[in-house]
Amino acid sequence: MVSGNFEEFYSLCFNVKLHGTRKSLWLIAIAAACWSVWLARNEMVFERKVLSMDTLIFHSKMRALLWVRVAFDECMVQERLWWLSPSKCKFDSLNSKLVTLSWHYPPHGWLKFNVSGMATEEATGCGGVLRGEEGTVRALFSGPCDAIDAYSVELGAIITALDVIVEIGWRGSSLIIVEIGSQVAYNWLLNKDKRPWSQQTTFTDMERRQACVGEVVFSKAEQHGNEMVDTLTTTSINCRVMFKAWRR
Repeated sequence: MVSGNFEEFYSLCFNVKLHGTRKSLWLIAIAAACWSVWLARNEMVFERKVLSMDTLIFHSKMRALLWVRVAFDECMVQERLWWLSPSKCKFDSLNSKLVTLSWHYPPHGWLKFNVSGMATEEATGCGGVLRGEEGTVRALFSGPCDAIDAYSVELGAIITALDVIVEIGWRGSSLIIVEIGSQVAYNWLLNKDKRPWSQQTTFTDMERRQACVGEVVFSKAEQHGNEMVDTLTTTSINCRVMFKAWRR
């Protein structure tokens, strides 16, 4: 059956044979997709920007994940599967310990921003996920990065994370942990004497942003502790623009 207008389309979506929380999650996903299409339409009409279908799908998944977390704080999502196939994710609180087994919660009063970068012969990209002490996603980003190698792109991801914190308006209001996957970049952060001259400008930019954000400490992610971010980073290689989203 083909719907003739949005009212008929929504009626078809609403009448899907799902119940309870799963019905609500389904409708959130539909709403996020429709909103993403509407924003893409406005960009095409007023700014002459055209999004690829892959980018549009990515934006829809991103918004749906944030909206699900806002609507159902008790509902844990298998984040690693979310980007591959949301329909295969399990949406119940019983999986919360499994979902966050490799990711460690920040201390009380802190926020943790996991970041990652990736460089291929064709492109570079980075991603980041900000979580509160309860483990709920508060912000995320994914997109291209202006860097020349894997270590530089990891530093670029940190700078983007700090920019997001400033844009949200949390400047100085929260203590921040930035957790990265690269041992080399982590060593550079801890020891200024080990930083290569080629990265001095990048570190200067980073320190300038740190001064705006407030107290920031760095940590090294454990194995599998950066799964969602790694998936976002892999996706970012194919993105033409940086995507940022957050909730206060």
